[in-house]
Amino acid sequence: MDDIKSVNIIKTPYDLDGREIVCYPNLILYAKIKVPRMFMKPRIIYSAITVDLVRGEAALSNMFPEYEPLNIDSSALIKSAISIEKSVAKTEKLLIKWARHKYKIYKVPEIEILKQEKVYKAFFYTEFKDQKLLVDSVKGVETSAM
Repeated sequence: MDDIKSVNIIKTPYDLDGREIVCYPNLILYAKIKVPRMFMKPRIIYSAITVDLVRGEAALSNMFPEYEPLNIDSSALIKSAISIEKSVAKTEKLLIKWARHKYKIYKVPEIEILKQEKVYKAFFYTEFKDQKLLVDSVKGVETSAM
């Protein structure tokens, strides 16, 4: 029997009803960073970070995405390879490295995770010129180059 799970899917302009989809796990975090400055108040920076829960890579994001719950068969979910705790540690390491590079500081900045959510990015299959393509539901696909 199929095991149906409710997961958070990043909002997409595509209609996913009735499509064969695959869901890729990500951890989205929103952090507050206090960058120390000599003889002044610390600089406060807010940043969103996306951690790929399969490869374990963290990257700065331009926003914290909107998401919505979706009931999906658990066989369509790609399993996470790293834990949430390791993902948060990778996020903090990335933010420290970024702050040191951007603001030329040597003291470790204070990092506070304000919000975190495990979300899935949906991919769906479509037919194009007798080929079955996997389409990213957030970015889409450019068919003119194929």
